[in-house]
Amino acid sequence: MKNALRSIGFALVLGTLLPALPACGGGADTGDEQDQTASAGRFETFVGEDGQHYFQLLAGNGERVLRSEAYKTLASAKKGIASVKKNGQLESSFEVLEAESGESYFNLVASNGQIIGTSETYASKSNASRAVKTVMKIVTNATDASAQTGTASFETFKGQDGQAYFRLSAKNGEIVLQSEGYSSTSGAKKGIESVQKSGVDASNYQVLEGQNGQYYFRIVASNGQVIGRGEMYASQSNATRGADTVRKIIRDLAGAGPVSDAEIKAEIEKAADGLTYMSESDYPFTFVKADLGSGDKDINEAMVREKLASYVDSDPDTDKPLSDLFAMTGTWEEWQASDADCSDADNDADAKAMCLKLRNLDTVLGANLTGIKVFYFGSNGEPGHVDGVAVSILVVGRTPSGNLAGVRTIAIWT
Repeated sequence: MKNALRSIGFALVLGTLLPALPACGGGADTGDEQDQTASAGRFETFVGEDGQHYFQLLAGNGERVLRSEAYKTLASAKKGIASVKKNGQLESSFEVLEAESGESYFNLVASNGQIIGTSETYASKSNASRAVKTVMKIVTNATDASAQTGTASFETFKGQDGQAYFRLSAKNGEIVLQSEGYSSTSGAKKGIESVQKSGVDASNYQVLEGQNGQYYFRIVASNGQVIGRGEMYASQSNATRGADTVRKIIRDLAGAGPVSDAEIKAEIEKAADGLTYMSESDYPFTFVKADLGSGDKDINEAMVREKLASYVDSDPDTDKPLSDLFAMTGTWEEWQASDADCSDADNDADAKAMCLKLRNLDTVLGANLTGIKVFYFGSNGEPGHVDGVAVSILVVGRTPSGNLAGVRTIAIWT
């Protein structure tokens, strides 16, 4: 049996969602915007949804230039700040790295090799290097405080390059999204409107790989332009959860309400368009769904056989009937892990594109469905072990309304 279970590799830190912005979506006006180094920087500590403590380093204009790993206690986070103040004075402690998108970011590394702070991604290496200089300039005299909590909001600010930017802050004070540069504040405000429009749709989020197992997400408008970037995370699953939570904040700010089954179908079909599962032959991913009664609980093999048999039995290319096939079940974590690293396809443009599209589909599925499981059905094998000429793979979970939804494809295992 080949590719039987695709083998893996939250500290997401956002607060509770908040009331919507006005319908115009312009965000808060910061008034007289400061230059990035016009005043001393500051460290802000905050508590994440996971109950752990974090800190972020902000420049004088409030731009986040560094974010920490998770700490179990506030005292430990403050020790982390002390370490950043010490190591952040040394240019040799910074590693400027390139992500798979060609964007750049940096890690601040202690003498023992531990990463103690990470930046967001930048459009160029020169921008990332300039941000390193900013950290070195402000870190020594940066003040310490708790992040200001309150309402989630968009704000504009001016960077040291003279361009206008916007950021999105969560209720707990964490800056969770920052923008590309704009030539004017009015342009940045239009960017906020674009994020409010595009950010409600999970298929507009891309999860991309950095180095050292790090991942980040960005929001892309319908014209392909990057309009917002999240922070760098320690794993793909954390970055996916980060994208999901930012989407929930944006949906709340936009007054979009809970995601409907129709929206989920549209987002999954958009993400699956043109995507194929690569085995000994390439088959597309297609949307599947089934209404579930109130008595249905955990998703299991019997449920999938009953509710989704029509999709398999009507397909001329797959092993069937579903009721007679051998089955095995995989976890969502295992499935995601197989899509985490696209480096094996670096020398094959088509394979690389498919890997990135599959990772995007995972982002959409994870954002919209709960309790996701992966089921394999084939004509050969034994209970819990599957082989076959045309094995059906179903990746399914529950929608917010309680129904079954996901995707199906075919793998050729010989």
